[in-house]
Amino acid sequence: MADLKALSHPVRLRLIYALKIDGPMTATQLGKIVDESPASVSYHMRQLAAHGFAMEATDAGGDRRERWWQAAEGGFTFARDDFADSPEAVEAVGAGRRAMIAHQWGRLREYDESSATWSEDWQRAAFASDDLLRLTPDETQLFEDELRNVIDKWRAKGKATAEVDGREPVMLLLHGFPTRP
Repeated sequence: MADLKALSHPVRLRLIYALKIDGPMTATQLGKIVDESPASVSYHMRQLAAHGFAMEATDAGGDRRERWWQAAEGGFTFARDDFADSPEAVEAVGAGRRAMIAHQWGRLREYDESSATWSEDWQRAAFASDDLLRLTPDETQLFEDELRNVIDKWRAKGKATAEVDGREPVMLLLHGFPTRP
């Protein structure tokens, strides 16, 4: 539960995404991106590291006086059942999910407002989609597993060919939930 609380802070989410996009950075560099002081960033990075979301980047360069940070591998997944042992834990899951959703939709809104600044190729490639499927809970879980396999394949491809011209970070937002009219 403490892990969820650590990640549900909006500044910490911005720090993690900055590291995932731009790679290892110092607190000073991160502070410029998220508009926070280096001391504040250092505090938040220590909290993220204590909960496994970030770590020191020992091979990032610089001198020993600078602490370089990097994001932990992988994405974030919140499952209510993982924390169903207490109402407080369930609320922490909800708070974490709400913070992530707010961050994700903020990033989508930023892209939408600035899409004209991207190349024509990127404007054509960007997409938004929604669908309504009729699934059971088990089928929904299988569907997510299949999507995660596809994402893992493309993540590996992106890592293997990271220096290809024109490659940019692409954010995917996946949410699957039951709904009613």
